[in-house]
Amino acid sequence: MSMWIERYKTEINELFTAENVLRNQLEVEKVLAEANAECGFIPKEAGKEIAEKSTMEFVKLERVREIEKEIHHEPMNIVMGIAEQCPNHGGYVHYGVTSNDIMDTMWGLIIKEATSIILKEGKKLQKTLIDFIDKNKEVTIIGRTHGQHAIPTTLGFKFANFLAELDLAIINLENAPTGYGKISGAVGNYASFGTMEVEKLVLEKLGLQKPMITTQVIPRIMHATFMFALAGISSVIERLAKEIRHLQRTEIGELQEPFKPSQVGSSTMPQKKNPHKTERICGLARVVRANVQASLETIPLEHERDISNSSLERIIIPESFILTHYILKQTITIVKDLGVNKEKIKENLYLTEGRQCAERVMLALTEKVGRQKGHEILKSLASKKDFEQAILNHEEVGRIFTREELEELLDPLTYIGLAKEKTEEVVEKIRKKI
Repeated sequence: MSMWIERYKTEINELFTAENVLRNQLEVEKVLAEANAECGFIPKEAGKEIAEKSTMEFVKLERVREIEKEIHHEPMNIVMGIAEQCPNHGGYVHYGVTSNDIMDTMWGLIIKEATSIILKEGKKLQKTLIDFIDKNKEVTIIGRTHGQHAIPTTLGFKFANFLAELDLAIINLENAPTGYGKISGAVGNYASFGTMEVEKLVLEKLGLQKPMITTQVIPRIMHATFMFALAGISSVIERLAKEIRHLQRTEIGELQEPFKPSQVGSSTMPQKKNPHKTERICGLARVVRANVQASLETIPLEHERDISNSSLERIIIPESFILTHYILKQTITIVKDLGVNKEKIKENLYLTEGRQCAERVMLALTEKVGRQKGHEILKSLASKKDFEQAILNHEEVGRIFTREELEELLDPLTYIGLAKEKTEEVVEKIRKKI
C-alpha cells in the first residue's frame, strides 16, 4: 500500500487515513448521543458526557487499535474506547444502533467530502481544457479514424470533444448518491428505536441524506454508482491521454507532453522523450475501472447483510478516489504545458496530397455521376501517384472540374465543416457552468 500511496499521493489521501476515519466515526457517535438524548432514549447528562468525550482528544487511535486486537471488532473497539472516557454514562454509548449505522454513516461523510474534491478538480481541468482550446481553435489538423487519415478538422474541435465527454462524466458524479448515512438498526427496520426521529436528527446534524430503505447496510448499488462515475472520469481522461501519446509518436510528432530539460526519457537511449505521464494515466485508469467490477460484487450481499463488502471497500473506495484525483491533477499539468508542433501538424495535414478531401470531391460529383459512382471512381484513383492529376486525367470526371475548381476542393484548410462553430458552442456552454 505505502509504495503506491506515496507515489500517487494528493491532498485527498488525508481523508482516508486511520486518523480521519476514527475522527469521523467519533463524530457519528457524538451526534448519535446528542440525538438519543434529545429524543429521550438516554439521559441528557449521558448525551452531554458522551458527546464531549467522543473526540480524538480523549479517544486515541493507539488505544482503539489495542482494543481491536483483543476483541477483533470495529467499531466496538471505538465504543469501548469512548466508554472508557465516560466514567458516569459510558453504558449509554452506541445506544440503539448496529455497527454499520456508524460505519456506513462514517463512509457517507468521507465520500461526500472526497466527491467534492474530485468535482472541484474536474472543474479545474475543464477550465484548463478551455484555455487550450481557445489558443488552438484555429489550428487545422488531420482527423483520424481506424488509425488512418480521415478528413481535416481542428485541434480545438478535437479537444472540445474531450471537454464535453468530461462534462458528462462530471454530471454522472454530481448525480451519484455520495452523501448518505443510516441510523436504522440491526436489519434496518428501526426496531431498537420504534421511530425514525433519531436517524432524522443524526443525518440532519451531519449534513447527510437518508436512503429510501436499508437493510443493516445502505444498498451497495449506491456505492457502485459513484464508483462507476469515478471510473467514467478516469476513462474519459485516459482517452485524452491516449490521444496525446499517439500524436507524440516519432512519425507523427504533432503534440508533446511537457518534458523538462533535466528530465530523462530512457535510461539507455538519450534521445528519447517518452510520454510517461500520459502512459501512467492510462495505467491508473484501468485500476479505477477494475474497481467498479469489485464494487458490483458487493451488491448481492446475503439476507440483511454479510461482511464480505467491508474489507473490499476499505481498499477500493480510497484507491479509486485517490487515483482519480491524481489523474485529474496530472492531466491539468499536462494540458497546461502541452506542446503543439504546428509545422508537423501542417506537414501531416498535407501528407496524403489531396486524398484527405476525397469525400468533398465525391459529394461534388453526386449531381453529375451519382454519389456511389463517384465513390468508386475516387477509390480507384486514390492509389495513383498524383491524385489531383489522376482526377483531371480521368475520362469522365476530368471534364467536370477545372484545375482551379479541383484545387479548391482539395484544399484541406477549407474543408473543416462547422468545427469552429461547434467548438465555440461547446466551450461557451461549459464555460457558463463552471
